[in-house]
Amino acid sequence: KLGQKTHIFAHAKGDPACSVAGSVTIADFSDKKALVSFAQSVDLVTIESENIPCDAVDIISQHADFYPGKKALHISQNRLREKDFIRDLGIKTADYKSIQNYDELLESSRTFGYPIRLKTTEMGYDGKGQYVIENDSEAKQFVSFDWNTKYILEAGVDLLKEVSIIIARDKNGKVTFFPIAENHHVDGILDTSTVPAKIDGKLAQEVQQTAEKIAGALDVVGILAIEFFITKNNELLVNELAPRPHNSCHWSLDACSVSQFEQLVRVICGLPMQEVALRFPCMTKNIIGSDIYDFHKYLSDRKASLTIYGKKEVRDKRKMGHVNIDLS
Repeated sequence: KLGQKTHIFAHAKGDPACSVAGSVTIADFSDKKALVSFAQSVDLVTIESENIPCDAVDIISQHADFYPGKKALHISQNRLREKDFIRDLGIKTADYKSIQNYDELLESSRTFGYPIRLKTTEMGYDGKGQYVIENDSEAKQFVSFDWNTKYILEAGVDLLKEVSIIIARDKNGKVTFFPIAENHHVDGILDTSTVPAKIDGKLAQEVQQTAEKIAGALDVVGILAIEFFITKNNELLVNELAPRPHNSCHWSLDACSVSQFEQLVRVICGLPMQEVALRFPCMTKNIIGSDIYDFHKYLSDRKASLTIYGKKEVRDKRKMGHVNIDLS
């Protein structure tokens, strides 16, 4: 749309982006020669996942500009590091603690009370590497758990709702906000995102102010997604960060004056950001696993806009596409 050519660095030829890119490099992030060759062939590099080794980013950055910046990547790819960073900014999160063994798990359960959530510090997404523990009986299954992996334990939250916001930030520190989305998860996987979120103006302002503070502290150049918990006491807690396009903003493809993807390209290419305006209320419904076989049911709905990702393998709990539904 903006006349930019793309070069994708991917692990396998079957990765969906490979089918639409101008150029493709198939290699692992540990392949230094491939990383150098890739970086030398482009002007700038950005990401669609935060789970990229920082060593690979160091190599890429020697030959091309890297966005959103190494700091944002380094902080966001480790849950413990992320929580510490947010707390150091004076921003609230759920209570948490680093956990190394069963005894520490049991001790912390006494401090936090149930329910508690055990998460891997790295590589977990869409509910993977996460365990909800409701009582002592459920905690006992972790006596013989593999504690070689690093974990973080989070206290339960008296949850009212979950929301998220995407902030775009350019090289001069100018920001634009996408509308706040209200999110609903099933089995740890995002099921729907609806805009605009049903929250009061004061809380919406706090969401934006918090997002700008975090994006500035990370020195993000690009976009940053921030997930929040809102408690029943109307308290705002930061849950997770993602310095990349986010599933909870896919509605922007149809319902916004500019999509999160286009705004990202504008920022990293040094183009003016477009003013963000919601064109109509919208809900993104994720299509998970075998539900993709029923995609045709959306094709006759004039208020539905379907996107199929083109992933080669259909798996349980895997996001295969989404549909944006006009709620006006």
